[in-house]
Amino acid sequence: MSYKAASALLVASLLVVGAICALLVVFLPDQQTEEKEPEPRKCSPKYFTYSSNVCVCNSTYCDVVPTIPTLNSGEAVSYTSSKAGKRFEKMEHSFQTESNTSPEVSFSINSSTRYQTLKGFGGAFTDAAGINIFSLPTAAQEHLMRSYFSSDGIEYNVGRIPMGGCDFSTRPYTYNDDSPGDFEMKNFSLTLEDFVYKIPLIHRAVAMNARKMSFFASPWSAPSWMKKNNALWGGNGFLKGVAGDENHKAWALYFSRFIEEYERNGVQLWAVTAQNEPIDGFAKNFSFNCMGFTPEQQRDFIKMDLGPGLHSRGHDDVILMIGDDQRLVLPSWPQVVLSDPDAAKYISGIGVHWYMDWITDPNRLTKTHENFTDYFIFGTEACASAMPWVDPKVRLGHWESGQRYSEDILEDLNHWVTGWTDWNLALDMGGGPNWANNFVDSPIIVNKEKGEFYKQPMFYHMGHFSKFLGEGSIRIEVVGSPQDGDLKYAAFMDGNSIIFVVLNKSDSIIEAKITDKTLGFLDITIGRYSIQTYTWSR
Repeated sequence: MSYKAASALLVASLLVVGAICALLVVFLPDQQTEEKEPEPRKCSPKYFTYSSNVCVCNSTYCDVVPTIPTLNSGEAVSYTSSKAGKRFEKMEHSFQTESNTSPEVSFSINSSTRYQTLKGFGGAFTDAAGINIFSLPTAAQEHLMRSYFSSDGIEYNVGRIPMGGCDFSTRPYTYNDDSPGDFEMKNFSLTLEDFVYKIPLIHRAVAMNARKMSFFASPWSAPSWMKKNNALWGGNGFLKGVAGDENHKAWALYFSRFIEEYERNGVQLWAVTAQNEPIDGFAKNFSFNCMGFTPEQQRDFIKMDLGPGLHSRGHDDVILMIGDDQRLVLPSWPQVVLSDPDAAKYISGIGVHWYMDWITDPNRLTKTHENFTDYFIFGTEACASAMPWVDPKVRLGHWESGQRYSEDILEDLNHWVTGWTDWNLALDMGGGPNWANNFVDSPIIVNKEKGEFYKQPMFYHMGHFSKFLGEGSIRIEVVGSPQDGDLKYAAFMDGNSIIFVVLNKSDSIIEAKITDKTLGFLDITIGRYSIQTYTWSR
């Protein structure tokens, strides 16, 4: 065959092959041309001097939480975070109708026994949080907010708003500082902090969140001219006079004016608390914004002033929580307030903080629930490094702080609490700003000099609950054997989905088995110093 003939034959052959390939593209099933879903962006780890790593985010990169897939009956998926550096590491599982293993640890899920319905999880829109978030480049701000509130993140659905200034502000202030005797609150006005740091971030959170968000507000102090000590902090920090007088009615009006001003600026409140940490007002040298109430004073203020005041101004849709303080005041505080029907009719829930939980029996929560089953209990504040002996306050990569979060959340949920709210959404490298130098740690720490932020282990521990347990989830019974002090766990259902969260505080790898009577058995491995969330559909 001549060279020309061979070349012509080769060209013809290539044309035929090309035509066949074109026909295959047209007629082969669609799945042959589908692109595989890209892997989610993973943690960019950085190690400081503590036991685990942080995940670094900036304007160009930030890790995302894997999307929870739609599961068929019998399919399960788990997500693991660990001291060793795993962050929401995904693994697929399948239930088996027969179990060939007999591990020492087993968990039996019983969805027919149901407990409380959950409200959700979140953090606080403090001045400090806003200052730090807005100190970042715009793209990094977006990554930070999406990390908390979008489907790429841990999907917080609750936000707390200080009603005026608190210690995590750059100055002490209220909304009517300079008008003594203004009992009609004619000079009440929001401040620059609301318009620059709080409200804009709240709008961004709502806009990027597929879930409905719920916001609650808490006051730290009335204006100093309304208080016996004429100061925003310190001892004897009680309202002047007695319930029912013009001073107490003015303070009740202050609540309504705050609700109305925030509504005017596009923020609808779900709830208010009657006072942040009312026992702080008893401390002689308390160093930042506070105001004191006894339970009797709070009872009378609510029934004579706050409850009727909110009702008269049309705020019946904004619910009221009492307490907003440590477990130490339970169940005695609600016993005083809620035993009075004239006060109780205005109240829906009891707020609780975590700061003394390490020396307080969680059965106080159960006793409170048993005494007042018609009122929910809700975690309204928590943060790491709050105790004065903790130094430094910011501990980058400190796994144990996150572990304390998860342990407390599980303990609370297993004792009738309906949700858990972290404190500042973001702080700086020193744990501030804070005008009173009362620095603490936060799940996200901002390094404005580098234009980046660090997701602490606390962030991921929060996400093992907030991402999976939306509003309306119900705690269900789970029986574990044996009762191991290093394993903490709880189970929930959300529609047809079951969610099981387990924390391993030990240095041991634990082989275990989950039994779901509807589906069968799931053999699992619980890594050392880890938290895992399992979810499956029936």
